[in-house]
Amino acid sequence: MRIIEVVGTALAVIMYSVQTAFPTGQKFMPVISQTNKTPGVGNITTERLLNGDSEPGGWLTGGRDWRQSYYSPLTNINKDNIQKLGFAWSYDIPFDVLFESTPIVVDGVMFTSGNHGNVYALDARTGALRWSFTPKVDLGILRVQCCGGVNRGVAVWHGKVYVAAVDGMLYALNADKGEVVWKIDTIIDHARSYTSTGAPYIAKNVVVIGNSGGEYDTRGYITAYDVETGKFAWRFFTVPGDPKKGFEYPELEMAAKTWDPDSPWDIGLGGTVWDGMAYDPKLNLLYFGTGNGLPWNRKLRSRVAGDHLFVTCIIAVNPDSGRLAWYYQTTPGDDWDYDADQKLVLTNLKIDGKAHEVIMQANKNGFFYVLDRRTGGLLSATPFAYMNWASHVDMKTGRPVETGKADYSKSPKLVFPTQQGAHNWNPMSFNPGTGLVYIPVLEQGEIWGAGEYTDRKGQWNVGASVVDPYPGPSGMDSPIAKEWPSLAELSAGEPDPSPRSFLRAWDPVGQKVAWQVSATDGSNKPVYGTSYGARYVSGVMSTATGLVFQGHIDGHLRVFDAGTGVLLHSIDVGTSMTAAPMTYSLDGEQYVAIMAGANAKAPAYADYKYGNKGRIVAFKLGGSAVPQRALIEHDEGLQPPVNDLAKPEETAAGGKLFAQHCAACHSVAGRAPDLSHMNAQTHQEFLAIVLKGSRASKGMGNFSAILTQKEAESIHAYVIHLGWETYQYELEREFQKTTTPNGKN
Repeated sequence: MRIIEVVGTALAVIMYSVQTAFPTGQKFMPVISQTNKTPGVGNITTERLLNGDSEPGGWLTGGRDWRQSYYSPLTNINKDNIQKLGFAWSYDIPFDVLFESTPIVVDGVMFTSGNHGNVYALDARTGALRWSFTPKVDLGILRVQCCGGVNRGVAVWHGKVYVAAVDGMLYALNADKGEVVWKIDTIIDHARSYTSTGAPYIAKNVVVIGNSGGEYDTRGYITAYDVETGKFAWRFFTVPGDPKKGFEYPELEMAAKTWDPDSPWDIGLGGTVWDGMAYDPKLNLLYFGTGNGLPWNRKLRSRVAGDHLFVTCIIAVNPDSGRLAWYYQTTPGDDWDYDADQKLVLTNLKIDGKAHEVIMQANKNGFFYVLDRRTGGLLSATPFAYMNWASHVDMKTGRPVETGKADYSKSPKLVFPTQQGAHNWNPMSFNPGTGLVYIPVLEQGEIWGAGEYTDRKGQWNVGASVVDPYPGPSGMDSPIAKEWPSLAELSAGEPDPSPRSFLRAWDPVGQKVAWQVSATDGSNKPVYGTSYGARYVSGVMSTATGLVFQGHIDGHLRVFDAGTGVLLHSIDVGTSMTAAPMTYSLDGEQYVAIMAGANAKAPAYADYKYGNKGRIVAFKLGGSAVPQRALIEHDEGLQPPVNDLAKPEETAAGGKLFAQHCAACHSVAGRAPDLSHMNAQTHQEFLAIVLKGSRASKGMGNFSAILTQKEAESIHAYVIHLGWETYQYELEREFQKTTTPNGKN
């Protein structure tokens, strides 16, 4: 933790803001005229947020309130009547990829976002569409965004709806009609692989947005714009640029001292802000988390050991000026993609008999942090999931104590948690009634090995090799893993590294688990070459009546007792879910709603059974069963439709290209279809998909700018070979089941 003195620095901020208000390619574009009339729809104000408990039926921010608690004081739906909760209405969305947004409901209207930054305004009583907005996006941008152009939500303020399109254009829309009020390009360099996936956030008089691309060639930053006019206010870079070129503001000069002066500044070095913001209107502080360093391998990022500020930090800035108030670094010198972009929750806790205004985060790295939100002072940091990269956090220095077990610089290591994190973007919920935080948790190990890094513009390039610890051609039998020690050797002394997901109730004062339920239904072992199911955890919402709501990729919305974890109700939605539910009330009727849609692509899950067309589904007491879509027929167990005829050298070359360009999404760890089970039609269209973007509307970008036809053909040859290897592996697995007593192996 560090506290930064900001007195006397306002002049430097003003000068910086004027000089960089509209850099090259960044133009402010007002579209319709402004009026001073009080908006009839979407008129959220600071006063309304501060008095949100007097308006319990609304859900005014992504996390409902200014504290981002994902908690509702509504009481109509309770433990006595929860069994009567059923279908109220739904709205179909013509995208079959991942949906991560939590809707906002204000003045009887539901506002939410879909892929690419599409916006939907619905009648919250019926689900009828009031208006929708589709940004004009060059779908080629999807090549550098995994996967499918996801979007994590909108902000609503003073009659406007704010959304960031995947290409980085920030829009302010009229909340009543959906017309564009103003728009501005937030990307400072379109030659780099910047995209936007996070929700904009309102802090006093500015709307703030970050960006993604920390695995490519980006330098992280957030930018603030005037909420009414869209004019540039300030920008905060999360990592310094080349010291030889000077610093945009003094904090970066301080940060540069934690880097090798000869670091590869030209590659950007990461630190992107893609989620996890909160604002305290009483303290007038904006909080946000920062992402991983680039490359992941810190020894490639900087020859000299250092903390590499401000990557993997929780940061507080003054929203009037953009100047740093304090920071706390969760993973100094990050080596494992342990972003600190997870949701931040503001609350008051009594610790050791003393009241504290705190900010809480369940970090990717496995520690649950409680900080003083005025100063950034560390109050506690305790593991909420198994980890082997660190033993504990030294409370005197605030630094994690690394064990050395996860140092893969000289030899591969099994690392807990994975780069997916013990907790990722999926919202957690704090219930002030129970005093517990409900966290979607992933327990899993992953094998890391050192890789090479060359500056490849517009390409995934992390300087490390990461393999899931499973048998089979997508795991330990992959070309990379075959050169490593055996899984038995790597996992000696460690728990089962297979993925297991949990809903875990955490006591932030007692620093312990109160209860947990498993969200893994036996599918954690890979079937059809994938473990998507167990790796997918879903966001959480809790209520004043002691209920905890969580969706699941199996298509069920489940309701638990907030005090004990006992399952009280389960609704078959028929669509996979990873976003957080929310609740609101209108005319005395309480509703629960969720954005549904996730592409786990495993046989046990709803998207595999029914397809993955997205939808918003709402529930109410006395509702009916959720209408189900038609089942999809799959040719399970059939051999691949294309013969494996390529020469070994072509397959090997294709495998390297696949690892470089495709594996981040199309792998066990990815969030896109498993290509080892492609059907005949996809094989036939393969080159058109890769080189012409024929499936860009489904989230698969055009790779013609970085792949030749020969290279695409080599990748296809490798995918065909992978399909046959997977098929043989599955045959052997099934044979073992039939020849082993009781079908066990």
